[in-house]
Amino acid sequence: MQIPDHHPLARTLALLDPDTAPAAAAGMRGTAAAAEIEGLVELLLNPEATATAAAAALRSLEHDSRPVVTDAVIRVFGSPHPTVRILATTEVVRRHLFDPARDRLVAILRADPFWQVRRAAVTSIGADPGDGRWAVCHAATDPHWRVRHALAQLLENWADRPRIDTELEQLGHGPRVRRVRDYLAYRWAGQFPPTRPADDPSAGCPFWDWDPAVLARTLDRLGRAGRRAALDVLPRLVHHPDERVRGWVVQALRDDGESRHWADALGRLGDPREDTAPPVDQLVRGVELDRLEAVAKFVLRMGAPPPAALAWALEQVGEAFPAEEVSEDLQRLGAVPPRRVGTAERANSLPGRAPFTPDHSHARAASLTPERARELVENPTLETSWFVLARAARMCKTPLWNLEPANPWKPPAGAKPPDAPVTIPVVTTIRPRQLGPGGPVVSPLGVSGHYGLPVEGFARAAEQGVNLFFWEPNYATLTRFMTRLAPSERRQLSLLAGTFEADGAKVRKDAERALRNLKLDQLGVFLVFWVQSWARITDDVRDALERLKAEGKVQAFGLSTHNRSLAVEAVRDGWNPVMVRHSAAHRKAEAEVFPVARAHGTSVITFNNTCYGRLLDPGENGERGFRPADCFRFTLATPGVSACFTAPATPEQLDENLNALRNPELADDVRDRLIRRGEWLYREDTVFRRTIRADV
Repeated sequence: MQIPDHHPLARTLALLDPDTAPAAAAGMRGTAAAAEIEGLVELLLNPEATATAAAAALRSLEHDSRPVVTDAVIRVFGSPHPTVRILATTEVVRRHLFDPARDRLVAILRADPFWQVRRAAVTSIGADPGDGRWAVCHAATDPHWRVRHALAQLLENWADRPRIDTELEQLGHGPRVRRVRDYLAYRWAGQFPPTRPADDPSAGCPFWDWDPAVLARTLDRLGRAGRRAALDVLPRLVHHPDERVRGWVVQALRDDGESRHWADALGRLGDPREDTAPPVDQLVRGVELDRLEAVAKFVLRMGAPPPAALAWALEQVGEAFPAEEVSEDLQRLGAVPPRRVGTAERANSLPGRAPFTPDHSHARAASLTPERARELVENPTLETSWFVLARAARMCKTPLWNLEPANPWKPPAGAKPPDAPVTIPVVTTIRPRQLGPGGPVVSPLGVSGHYGLPVEGFARAAEQGVNLFFWEPNYATLTRFMTRLAPSERRQLSLLAGTFEADGAKVRKDAERALRNLKLDQLGVFLVFWVQSWARITDDVRDALERLKAEGKVQAFGLSTHNRSLAVEAVRDGWNPVMVRHSAAHRKAEAEVFPVARAHGTSVITFNNTCYGRLLDPGENGERGFRPADCFRFTLATPGVSACFTAPATPEQLDENLNALRNPELADDVRDRLIRRGEWLYREDTVFRRTIRADV
């Protein structure tokens, strides 16, 4: 029997289709219909649902507090999608589900591979009004500084300092915990943190370079033979933050790694929170079983194997080889291989994963008898859940589409309006200046697409005299703005783009990709981005840039760096323009870089002028607070600075920031107060770098 077209199941069927599920879920927002509630819950619990669909389902159930929904909120912590897990943490706080969610939140804090999810868990656990909030202290051991910072911000404002000391003490005296305690001591009592030793990644690595592009290039150029010769060193780089470097480490292990190299690498992958490390399954995926067997037995023969390597080796016992073959090693280590469990058992063993209640659709599906399955196939309107009906159809060996309505409901197609044409007037730049020899003549304040300013925001910037824009490949709204302009309008604008590569051919590829994506014939400025080592600038890189300029594909090229001494060297070597950090909190470039640039006629572009907004404050004692425009005025009024960038997220922020372009004067009293705040912020940054932000 088919479901009638008017039946509620005809509507919830759209939740099963990946193409219609997001719109259908969004269209059911606020529903009170039992079948739709059940369908949204099943969508949430479906591990194959897209992140967009699952998030829409979670939002559509915001109003509902019945047990089946709150149960789904807890279970959705098992979603494969980080964005959905983050949404679930916010729902826990909004719904005050601290008790039922506590174990799941703690499990996420201690094991989720995405730092964004763990940081969200810190916020949720910390909002618990009960004693359970103290579990948040586990974040003190987190490998990502942003998670530790979220914890420190919480603890700083909690009143029970003796309890905080006790909780952190119980976590041991590892370097991360010590540095969190150092930070809190400074915030509470003004104790300046001591200088603590940190790991030196260059120790024992003869080809180390602080610039990731250089290190990745070195590993590439070593070739297989060179990487094989470096295998004693390479496992130390398995946590490197640059994916290219990690990729070469994994490749070398898979190509030529001996058991001892694999054991070393596996021993460094024990923390699932290390989101800069390849997962163990990525390391071993596709490797021959006899090779994995040899590595596992090597680990078990070690006198004191690294815990992570031992845990992996024990998982191979009974899978890659029988336990009898390593019984003596297991006995010596006092180790027991993990018990093999089925998927369902493993899922129900997760923290907070209670059995489904009898009236839950998953429980009804699990308890289906052949008789009830036949009854539902013959009359599917006796059920309200497609999850149950799908199980019944499988049991009866009947295609599910036999039960579907003849004219299934589809969510109304949202008519996507065509992209409105974007036009800009002739751009009249305000206080124009040239960037580099033969480079573009631009407005001193440019606009970055980093925070997704809407297309109309970029058009508004051009109308107000901005012709300089900062672009990277993931700046989608800036790309749309550029490609929707007429060619003659695009030619009015100067785009600053760049490359993170350290190879001439790849540098050219990045420049030409930018030209294609932006539909441009020429880039205004092309930079070698964030250079950390002069080894990044090889002859082939410089030659590639010179050829791009000679071919008219780039008007001017230069480099950007945080390293002031490197910036000075670049100026003296003829690089023009050069991009460096400068703000009221980071003023050393005023003495070290800008005078040299002025002497050589080098254009300087500055970045991070607001210190990610931390220089701003609301003001006090009747004084007006600092606005972003004040920070841009400050840097643009500094001798030697040619241009800087603002990165607004909204047209309103853009309008406020462009005030620095229209009104460039910075009052003396505002400048003095901004410098004082900058000095304070520099001290705070110094403490932050020594404590929370320090590499260990």
